[in-house]
Amino acid sequence: MKTLRFRLSLVLVLALSMSLGIGKALADGAAIDFESPTYSTGTVHLQDGWSSAGAAGSGCAVYDHAVATNIYGYTSFGGQSLRMSNAVTSGCFGDQTFSKSLTDDAGESTSSDAYNGGLSGGTRQSYFEAQWDFASTVPGSEQAGLSVVASADRGDGARMSWVQMTDTPAGLEVNFFDYQISANPPTGDFVFTNVASGLDRTVTHRIKIAMFFVDGAENDIVKVYVDGALMHTGTSWEDYFRQNQPPGTRTVDSVLFRTGGTAAPATAGNGFLIDNLTLFSGPGPECTFTTVGTTMTLNGDCVTDTTIFVPNGFTLDGDGYSITAIDPTGGHFLGAVVKNGGTTTHVTNLTVTASNLANVCDGGDDRLRGILFDGAGGSITNNTVVDINQGASGCQEGNGIEVRNAPFDNTGTDLAVTISGNTVANYQKNGITANGSVAATITNNVVTGVGPVNYIAQNGIQIGFGGTAVIKNNTASGNNYTPTSFVACGVLYFQADGVKASMNTRFDNERDQCNFGKGGGNYNPSP
Repeated sequence: MKTLRFRLSLVLVLALSMSLGIGKALADGAAIDFESPTYSTGTVHLQDGWSSAGAAGSGCAVYDHAVATNIYGYTSFGGQSLRMSNAVTSGCFGDQTFSKSLTDDAGESTSSDAYNGGLSGGTRQSYFEAQWDFASTVPGSEQAGLSVVASADRGDGARMSWVQMTDTPAGLEVNFFDYQISANPPTGDFVFTNVASGLDRTVTHRIKIAMFFVDGAENDIVKVYVDGALMHTGTSWEDYFRQNQPPGTRTVDSVLFRTGGTAAPATAGNGFLIDNLTLFSGPGPECTFTTVGTTMTLNGDCVTDTTIFVPNGFTLDGDGYSITAIDPTGGHFLGAVVKNGGTTTHVTNLTVTASNLANVCDGGDDRLRGILFDGAGGSITNNTVVDINQGASGCQEGNGIEVRNAPFDNTGTDLAVTISGNTVANYQKNGITANGSVAATITNNVVTGVGPVNYIAQNGIQIGFGGTAVIKNNTASGNNYTPTSFVACGVLYFQADGVKASMNTRFDNERDQCNFGKGGGNYNPSP
């Protein structure tokens, strides 16, 4: 198959003609398989937009990087692949091997501080994805010291990520470096993560990096997948550039494949094969679902700038993927990230998060929540709800999980909701909230606040305003408000209609339990 360049429109497609109403967005992509006649064996330099000056003899060193005939038996690699070893290394960047570039670069917006240095351009996108397969040319034994690093780049070595492929006695490994301010405040440092180890060197493996660029510091998201599984979520190198090479961060439109550090001369003529490379830039993957019966399954990690509604009677199965809330262009995110669209809803196996939302206080339906059931029964199980916040905000919103139903006293008919097996952390106001005419079973959840803080009084689990609940085997911690004007609680009862609590763990809270009306110690659903 020849090299393919494509431009496409992303359209939200949901089986059975279900649409969430998100519009079209222009995107750019390329697919590269190193096959003839587009590619010839030998140096890849100046072939189909690639650059590899060093391997061509015009750089700091003559690297062992070349398009090679596939004699290794990997059928998915076709007849030719890019072969790379670190038999020769250097500290240089611009003469190493760069993929062809996309027309549209990715990075923080043009109104932010991302610089392309005249090396990339087109329409600035907020999402970049690169995927490739790699395999050992010596599947029967270790190639000691073998290492090749791939980085999202703009064509000059201004790397915004770092993913290493290496060989070890235990098998192939994938490693990751990102740059985190929290690692060494206030300027930050690089953080190393072993993403995958012990990979079988006799088969091919697939790596994907998905980069979400968000305006502002310390908030880019980078996800690293190996063989289709999400193995690590980190961040980019945005703050490395801000702290060490100001004034701002950088854009990306290609992948740099580099061999630096300690050379491994014995790998000459061997090393890794790289093939089936795809590049993509766009506005961020929209949330798409495959629906079978009444189960809508999320197809992959995605971003949204508006609430995603689950139709009446349906189950949203996240399948281990994430939905990230971002601010829309010219505005700010309003309401819940995921919300019921009828009177019965189920949400399971989903990660819900938010990234760099504007610190704007809202009320009513526009208040920020992660998962919200308003007037609905059902279940919220085995989810991860993190970072539902607007930064260090005092706005009384940002609940991780909230279930509510009118009337908000003990006179209504309660709707039954199960909230179980969830991890809720770094919320703004409450971790789990059950208010009004609800009968909640809240079990086996881990709820972690960010305290001690001086800007908002958090609560781990709240039952209030006529709600009744069973609370069992939960852990609530880190809810601590330092001023004395209000109190933060691990578990808060406020005008509840009966709560049966047992075997819960509470620690590092300002108060582990606050009772402003528990309504007795019995579970009291009505009718």
